[in-house]
Amino acid sequence: MKFLSFRRPLRTFAISAFGCLVFVAYAQDDASVAAERARLKDAREKVEAQYVAEEKACYGKFAVNDCLAKARAKRRETLGDLRRQEIALNDAERKRKAAERQRSIEERNTQQRERDSAGQQSQSQQDRALHANERAASRAAQAASAPERAAEREKQVREKEAQMKASARQREQDAATAAKEHDKRVVEAKEHADKLKEREAQRTKPPASALADPN
Repeated sequence: MKFLSFRRPLRTFAISAFGCLVFVAYAQDDASVAAERARLKDAREKVEAQYVAEEKACYGKFAVNDCLAKARAKRRETLGDLRRQEIALNDAERKRKAAERQRSIEERNTQQRERDSAGQQSQSQQDRALHANERAASRAAQAASAPERAAEREKQVREKEAQMKASARQREQDAATAAKEHDKRVVEAKEHADKLKEREAQRTKPPASALADPN
């Protein structure tokens, strides 16, 4: 049956995998890579077409599900093999292009070193002279700005001391205010307690008629 014929393409693709790896190892240009990609695409299309035919054949069998499962497994295995070939191809192409870029970079670097070598000694002397001038200018600027920096530091110290004194005065004022508020609350509480005692005494005092002599 057609279903059984699916085993032969599997062997064919398995054998072609080795050829693909050999091809990838020696692929040197984009045309070869493009041809290999076209081969893989054509192989996938053939696998899909054969799977469709096998799937149709399965529906005419008694064990349909078992037949379909086997067809899918073979399709999955074949496509996996093709995918591994594609991954190997992509890896080889990346390595080839990376090597080409590295060679190009090395060539440009070599050319640049050759161009720079002639004036390297003169440029080095100019750089040393420039650095010496910069260091001398920096020392001169630091010396000139030293009094200004000292005055700024002294100003900062005075400002910090003034802030500390102001903070201390504020704390003293806050403490005095809090003490006054506390004394005020104490006095008010005492006055309130005295008023309560007075009202309580008036409520408990017997009326005058009760104190009069009944005789």
